[in-house]
Amino acid sequence: MWPRRFCLLLILLGVPGIPPTQADSEDHESARRAVESGELRPLSEILVAVEKEFAARVLEVELERRKKTGALVYEIKILSRDGRVLELEYDGRTGQRIRIEEDD
Repeated sequence: MWPRRFCLLLILLGVPGIPPTQADSEDHESARRAVESGELRPLSEILVAVEKEFAARVLEVELERRKKTGALVYEIKILSRDGRVLELEYDGRTGQRIRIEEDD
C-alpha cells in the first residue's frame, strides 16, 4: 500500500548512512514493481528531463499516488539558476510535466 507521500530520492539513490526503515523498504519495492510493470517511469528518466529543461539543482523528490485517480506523480522541488525554488509535477506513467509552480 502506498503512503500518501514519501521521499523517494534517498531511497532510490541508496544514500549511504541513511538506514531504510521497513516502510521505506516497502515503498522502494512498490516503486520498483511499478517501474518494472510500466506503471511508472524510472526516476532517472524524469531527472534527465528536469536537467534538460531547467539545468537546476534538485532539492527534493517525492512520489505520490493521487487518491481520486490512483495516478502516480513525481513531485520535484528544484533551485533554479536565478535562485527561485520551483515545484514541478511529472506524470509518473508518461514522464510528461503536468505542473510548474514557484514555491513561496
